[in-house]
Amino acid sequence: MSLSGVEKRYLQMLGLLSGLCLSLFSLRLLATGVSRYWFVPENLLLAWLALIFGWLLMRQLDRSGWRNWRALVLTGFWLLFLPNAWYVMTDFIHVFDSGEISYIYDIAMISTLTLTGFLLGFTSLFMVHRQMLRRMGYLSGFVVIEIVILLASFAIYLGRDLRWNTWDILTNPSGLILSITDRLINPFGFPRAVNVTAIFFVVISIMYLAIWLFLKPVATRKT
Repeated sequence: MSLSGVEKRYLQMLGLLSGLCLSLFSLRLLATGVSRYWFVPENLLLAWLALIFGWLLMRQLDRSGWRNWRALVLTGFWLLFLPNAWYVMTDFIHVFDSGEISYIYDIAMISTLTLTGFLLGFTSLFMVHRQMLRRMGYLSGFVVIEIVILLASFAIYLGRDLRWNTWDILTNPSGLILSITDRLINPFGFPRAVNVTAIFFVVISIMYLAIWLFLKPVATRKT
């Protein structure tokens, strides 16, 4: 699948923003010798993986639809990495007047990371949503997308508050499952989980709806 001119320019835009983010991190590291913002390139990479798996899933769906083990595996990886694209907003919690460098510099760096991560996440979500649009129509497609956003919002809570990450699915699955089931069985016993999940669900949903309304994808024949 070759990229169109618009897609190439869009990737160039994402690459430029990513380069700016990494440059700000590198300059800070060189100027201060302090590496406490090591999570900036790591979280940026995870956000890019969300886009990459979304793109691979889109290509696979163009060939075979969802009734294929490759599509199912790619869907799983896409769902695992997608929350990382929006998780970057919580990195503002690390910003404070440390005296290491200008406070405004750190705000600019994390703002760039957040903007890039959100663009990567929404792009990935939009690509998969268009595939859903072809197969299940507007209403059903939006219901599924909202479920995906809800799951991602809960995953952001797990990452920020409980410090779980994507790799823990492989390294400590039992502990992760226990944390999830406790909160699903008794959600009102964990008000913080409900509050954080709800905040991100509303913010991400409305921002994505605004993007969707602007782009106005056209429904195509179902396959």
